Amino acid sequence: MERDENKEKVVAVLFGGRSSEHEISLRSALFILKNIPEKYKMIPVGINRNGMFYSLSGTFKASDFVNVTVEDLAIIVKGSIPVSLAGRKNLKTLLLPYIKDEIQKQPLQFSYSDSGQTDQFRILNLDASCFFPVLHGQNGEDGRLQGLFELAEVAYVGCDMRSSVVGIDKDIQKRLARDAGVSVAKYELIEAEGFEKEKEKTISRIEKSIGYPCFVKPNSLGSAVGTGRAKDRLELEKLVKEALAFDQKALVEEPMVGTEVECAFLGTAYSPKVTKAGEIAPKDFYSYEEKYANSSEAELFIPARLSDERMIELQESAKKIANVTGISGLCRIDFWNCKKTNRFIFNEINTLPGLTSISMFPKLWEHEGVLGKEWIEEVIEEAYLRKKRVDKSQYGIKATI
Repeated sequence: MERDENKEKVVAVLFGGRSSEHEISLRSALFILKNIPEKYKMIPVGINRNGMFYSLSGTFKASDFVNVTVEDLAIIVKGSIPVSLAGRKNLKTLLLPYIKDEIQKQPLQFSYSDSGQTDQFRILNLDASCFFPVLHGQNGEDGRLQGLFELAEVAYVGCDMRSSVVGIDKDIQKRLARDAGVSVAKYELIEAEGFEKEKEKTISRIEKSIGYPCFVKPNSLGSAVGTGRAKDRLELEKLVKEALAFDQKALVEEPMVGTEVECAFLGTAYSPKVTKAGEIAPKDFYSYEEKYANSSEAELFIPARLSDERMIELQESAKKIANVTGISGLCRIDFWNCKKTNRFIFNEINTLPGLTSISMFPKLWEHEGVLGKEWIEEVIEEAYLRKKRVDKSQYGIKATI
């Protein structure tokens, strides 16, 4: 049954999650909750580090979040009312295992603490018409949650399942970029099992192909989590082990001398809108801590210090990346402006970029004259349009054998 167009639109905003970027997710979600247009009702949904979904009773407007802080959102994440996803196909049974043990321990009543209040144990179906995942890194922007939304046949903001899988895998991104004629840095892919069995051989291969210094990063994490620069064999081994603690694969890349240039993206792979780039000029390595610190020593330039011709070249490269990866909704596409070769080197795409008050994505669109409320409305409405396109597909047609 198709959704009534006149029915009020209720958006569930998801944040937290089982990720090393849990805290940043809360900050990004606060930006969305405070800036979502008043035409939408909202349901805040916190996901704790164990993967349990929690929310509050009722729906809210952005005006209700004017004085809300990150600490307030953390209260929801720590445990309010357990919830399950309600869609055309009710997936309540898929989410029940997360809270199964608590049901068995307290079959009649479950007490939770939320600002000193207690309530009976309840499982609420999230009767939302659209889901907005503001979840960074693994278990949020890697295709798993997107697959859940697609099984439930609900509208959701951002990249679909397939492009989310591509967007979290740096190795796949680089292969696609290279095939599209976009330059990438030289790199080596390391798998945890192979490194454990052939550590010396792997390190020797890296020393021969990349050399020192080199950068080590997890293959499937956002931000700069687990990333570092190795100047010798001892540091390389240490950093690879640290990266593999976050992921089953790690990348070792040649160093880039230059600045990082980033474009913000809205739309679809076939109708992309790409901003002029912003530029990050760090004194050294732009760490995870610096990325989200107001006191970061890195200099930001919006727009980037590029000629008009080079800016257009960069935007065209960003559109190529959007096309081959199939991204949609909101993304950030990152490059290096290599000082040595005077070329743009593709770094990565971020399918759910940071949306904090100091993040590049909202700043880039603001420079283009597009405020947060405007692009938030655009990505929500695009989610509804994509749902219509999917509903018209032929999934339900039975093949004749």
